[in-house]
Amino acid sequence: MALAAWRQAWNRTMHGLQREAKRSKYKVPLTQVLSMEVSASETARDVMPLYQLTNAKQIAQIATGSDADIGGISRCHIALAHDQQGEPFARFYGTVSSQIPRNASLERSGYAAFRNKSRPTLFGSESWDTSLYPYLLLRVRNNLPQQTDETTHSLRSALHAHDQSGPAVPRAVHALGLPYPGLATDQRRPLFFINVQTDGPVTTDLYQHRLFLDHSKDGQWQSITIPMDDFVLTNTGVVADSQVAMLREKILSVGISVLLDPPVLSEDPSEESTAATTNKTENMTPSPLRRDEAAVRGSQRSSAFDFDLGIQGIYVVQSPEEAAKYFHSI
Repeated sequence: MALAAWRQAWNRTMHGLQREAKRSKYKVPLTQVLSMEVSASETARDVMPLYQLTNAKQIAQIATGSDADIGGISRCHIALAHDQQGEPFARFYGTVSSQIPRNASLERSGYAAFRNKSRPTLFGSESWDTSLYPYLLLRVRNNLPQQTDETTHSLRSALHAHDQSGPAVPRAVHALGLPYPGLATDQRRPLFFINVQTDGPVTTDLYQHRLFLDHSKDGQWQSITIPMDDFVLTNTGVVADSQVAMLREKILSVGISVLLDPPVLSEDPSEESTAATTNKTENMTPSPLRRDEAAVRGSQRSSAFDFDLGIQGIYVVQSPEEAAKYFHSI
């Protein structure tokens, strides 16, 4: 087993080096790649696929998981499927449930996810350098019809979410779709999130962004483009108070999760300063700073929701215009 793992790491290392040499627009020799003399700009293209999911071999490189791994009852699967035009894609489907079985040790449930598997090499895990690509691109479609619209672009654009050094609250409202006073929320369906893990010091850190789908196009392919700088740093479902820029030079994995509850902020920094003037009615106002536990328990206790998402691939692109041209050319 150890020899087989070493051989696999060796093959992945050599294939990666050869791939970098071949894809360079300057035809960089393999010897230069081996000596680490290739810059990111020499291999930059308008669109770089992170991975595609259009055949069984590609799907075999995907890992899935759910709260069933720790005692919950949510279930998920990923399998090869074909649309009406015969185009292949990965179908990520299942059921997320907030039910907690009796005697289970978990406190919350209701999630399922997939991501690419880790890719060990002789020099550590293989990663993607996306430093020259400001946008993440997903080719997806929702196979289950929805009746409501998740988009609230005017609110999000007003909250300066692109400022990675700005406050965590407005950035989280924008990127994660957290409840906000005056913003209607819909807890009758699961929520899709994009998760990015980098080769950072904290292995439980994730950069997350809500996957906002256009439900007027359910059943149709959608190209979703998201600025990389919009992603919010979270850890075990909690938004980090100190937001750190994503290490885009070393992305280890990208995937999608299905959640019943969005990530939350660790605390409400306004509570101490407003405690003397806040009355009971104001305390009941929805806020992105804290989760309304009573509302969550009342609306999602022992609830189960089906999900069915099609994915053809995840890419990074230099501009939304390049994303549009890419899918028209293939």
